[in-house]
Amino acid sequence: YGCTSLTNIIIPNSVIKIDEFAFSFCLSLANLIIPNTVTKIDNFAFLECSSLINIIIPNSVKSIGSFA
Repeated sequence: YGCTSLTNIIIPNSVIKIDEFAFSFCLSLANLIIPNTVTKIDNFAFLECSSLINIIIPNSVKSIGSFA
């Protein structure tokens, strides 16, 4: 949350859920790769990530929360 200099994220395969507000207000975040082990993205997970231009969401994600 609020890591303003974070630009790229590769989430490891050990992650199964992205919690609420996990990357919110990471204003420089541009690229994100979510592994196929993730099944849920909670509310507001990427709120205000205004620089996000590339995100890969696998078919394993069955639930995406509000304002994610």
